Amino acid sequence: MKSIKYILLIGLALNLSCDNDNDNDNEYSEPIHPKASNFQDVLDEFTSSGIPGLSAVVVTPDGIWKGASGYARIEDNTPMSIDNEVYSASIGKTFCAVATLLLVQDGLIALDDPISNHIPSTTLLGFEHTDSITVRQLLNHTGGLTNFDWNEAFVSDVLNDPLSTKSSDLLDYERGNAFYAPPGTDFHYSSTGYELLAALIEEVTGNHARFYSERIFKPLNLQHTFYKNELEYPLTDNLVNSYFDQFDTKQVENVSETQNHLTHIFTGSDGIISTPLDYYQFLKEIMTGSILSDEIRSEMLDFISLGGDDYIGYGLGVWQRDIGYGIAIGHDGDAIGAGADMWYFPDHDIYIITATNVGTVLQDTELGRMYNESFLIALVTAVFE
Repeated sequence: MKSIKYILLIGLALNLSCDNDNDNDNEYSEPIHPKASNFQDVLDEFTSSGIPGLSAVVVTPDGIWKGASGYARIEDNTPMSIDNEVYSASIGKTFCAVATLLLVQDGLIALDDPISNHIPSTTLLGFEHTDSITVRQLLNHTGGLTNFDWNEAFVSDVLNDPLSTKSSDLLDYERGNAFYAPPGTDFHYSSTGYELLAALIEEVTGNHARFYSERIFKPLNLQHTFYKNELEYPLTDNLVNSYFDQFDTKQVENVSETQNHLTHIFTGSDGIISTPLDYYQFLKEIMTGSILSDEIRSEMLDFISLGGDDYIGYGLGVWQRDIGYGIAIGHDGDAIGAGADMWYFPDHDIYIITATNVGTVLQDTELGRMYNESFLIALVTAVFE
C-alpha cells in the first residue's frame, strides 16, 4: 500500500539490538559469513535509531548470513528473530505473478489473452477496455488501470473504520473510474490489476489460494509462508507486531490489528505472510530454479523501461532497480505497519532480503525513509564494500 495515513492504537517506542539467529526448518546452517559483524552492525544501528525491529538475509558467493535486531513485540520486549513471520506487502505481487505464469506454462491461459476471456463479467463490471487489456498488461502495470491504494474513498474508509473494509470492496473503489491511460500505452502501478489477476487465477483453478499452496509453497518447501489456504493464516505463531509513526515523532503506535486485517483482505496485490529465509528461497527459485521454464522466466524478466534513476524497469511482477553496484531484480513492499525487500544482483550472484515491522507506506515519515532509503543503502554498501 502506498500513500495512506492512519489513526490507530497508541504503543511504546523502544529499541533493542540483538543477534537472533535461531534454528529454522530450512537448511541454512552454513559457517559464519566473513562480513557477519558488518551486517549485524547495520541492523543494530538502525534499531538504535528508532526502527522497532529488523531482520535480513544476505547471500553472497562467500556464504549465507541471517540476522535480526530490535523487537518483534515491544510491549513485552520480545526480541526480533530471523524466524519471525513478517508481512510481504507488495512482494505479494510477485507470488501472484508466478502463479499466473504457471497457468501460462500449463497452457491454461496466454499472456496476450484479453482478461475478459478468463475473468467473469460480473467481476469486470464497471471496468472499461476489458476486451483489450491483456494478462501481460495487468502483470506489468500497463493495463491503464487506476490504483485503489490511492483512491480517496479507500483512504477515508481505512482512516475511519479500517476493520470494516472487505476484499470485495477493493475492486469496487475503482469501478466506473476513468482509466489512467489506454491499455498498453503507459506504465501506472496498480494494485487493482493484481486483485483482478487473483480473480483470474480463482476462475481458472477454482481456488487461487490452494493453487498458491500446491504449486508454489509446497514445491519450494516454503514452510513459513502463509496465505489464505494455510490454517494458521492470518495470525501465525511467530508473527511480529506492527507499528506506525503516525506523527513522525519516533513514538510509534501499535497498528497490529489493522495491519493484519488489511493483509487478510488483499489477494493478488498483497496478502502473504512469510520469513526472510522463505523470501530468499522464493526469489532464488524464480531467478535460477526450475519452477518456471526458461521461456516463461524470459517473459517474466522482459522489462519495460521506466526511464528513472532507481526503479528503471518493470517485468511481470518484478522490478528492475539500480540501487548501486549493478542491477537488482526483485520486489519491495510498503504497508502501514511493515516493510519488506527482496533483491537479486545477477551480475554478482548476491541476494539481499530485508524486513521491518514499522510502517513504511508514508515516505514523509523519518522511520519510513530510514527503512526504505538509509537502511537498505547501508546494508547494500556493507555487502559490496
